[in-house]
Amino acid sequence: MFRKTRSQVVHRDTLKSSANAARNETKCRLKISMYTAVLTVMFSLLFVFVLPILYYLGSHQSSHYNAYSPSLYKNAMNEQFSASSTDDRNKKEHEKLIISSIKDDTNMDIVKTKSWPAWPAVAYEEIRHPLVFKGETFVSKMRYVLLDTISGQEVEDKKESNNAGYVGDTTLLDEFVEVYRLRPDKDNECGIRINHALALFYAVKLLKPTLVVESGINAGQSTYFIRNASPNVKIWALDPLEEPICAQSHRWIDQSGKTTYFVGKHFVDITQHKWAEMVSNKTIDADTTLFFIDDHMHALSRIKVLAKAGMKHVILEDNYKIREGASNEDKWGVTPKQAFFYIDPKRRSAAEWYFQNMVSYAEFPPLIPPIMAKKALFARKAAGGFMAWQDKNEDIVAPILRPDLDKGDEKIFHDIASKLELNPDMVDVVSYKQFMNYNQICYIGL
Repeated sequence: MFRKTRSQVVHRDTLKSSANAARNETKCRLKISMYTAVLTVMFSLLFVFVLPILYYLGSHQSSHYNAYSPSLYKNAMNEQFSASSTDDRNKKEHEKLIISSIKDDTNMDIVKTKSWPAWPAVAYEEIRHPLVFKGETFVSKMRYVLLDTISGQEVEDKKESNNAGYVGDTTLLDEFVEVYRLRPDKDNECGIRINHALALFYAVKLLKPTLVVESGINAGQSTYFIRNASPNVKIWALDPLEEPICAQSHRWIDQSGKTTYFVGKHFVDITQHKWAEMVSNKTIDADTTLFFIDDHMHALSRIKVLAKAGMKHVILEDNYKIREGASNEDKWGVTPKQAFFYIDPKRRSAAEWYFQNMVSYAEFPPLIPPIMAKKALFARKAAGGFMAWQDKNEDIVAPILRPDLDKGDEKIFHDIASKLELNPDMVDVVSYKQFMNYNQICYIGL
């Protein structure tokens, strides 16, 4: 029998190895080609379909500055103020607000949105969003107005009227801080503190009402701010109780003679006054009457009564988020904040009715962002009404000052804290309550 020599066997094995290697190389090349083809198709689909969709969505977030980033905030400010002189800076500051519209394929407006530099929230001009607005109001220019200087004559008039410590270049914010420093109740446990007092003070200054109707006055702190904002305005103060609650010792009573008290046995609920009749006989002027609601009752039903009577201006102090509130009436879809975001189909039609019948709706901004309380270690209040440094800030408007990002704002904030004898780090509960008490107080135009 023929037998292969050793060299022939080695040669045969070498040929087999070469053939196997060639086959393996061919398989690898085929796999690489296949993967390359798949990746090519995927990237083609990405560029053709996915990226345009992402661009569409991203372009309708209203702002390139939604991320909470100091560098983005700085860039945004530089872009907006690069063509402005230093003297124009405060006058243009309110233009930080970015307004845009989401459009469909026919380029028709679907919904208008608002956003702010270096702030995550986006406000929508439609319901079913965490943050909603409607129309344009004086609220959007709050920073600009507060930081604008008061004329010399106004300063002199204020010095004569109440001996407040006004100096040159005084701003409306300075004026408020001085009024707040002299407030009758330094804590006001069951009432308004800095953020809401500032909103009320500012609204009275700009709306210039002839009559302010307060529903719920407790210790009289809000009456005090209204009177200091407008020495001549008439005030109707409504409260079912003769004395304040929350162990507050006494109620501040306006001595000007221009406030009428409907309290105790003289109490008449805001829904029981004959507003339409009073407008008809010209006892009051609907266009210059402001309602300040701070009574923890069914807010929307009270607003509806005022709307049907032809009233025009309402400020709601306790505009709680869903499941937050100091009373049962506060918690379940009875504030605009709750109703406009509440997804219960049974209540959606009611929310739509309110939204459609409001001329405007705007939430006042807090003075500073929640992140300024990062050193405060207090537990979040279950009833709500307070900001906390952990907040995502996706459902509140941007604050008036940004001491976390802007050195100028930081100085203003520290000056305010110093004048009010409060700790800017809010490590004590008094300072924390003063600066972080915020409940989406809102203005409603009817």
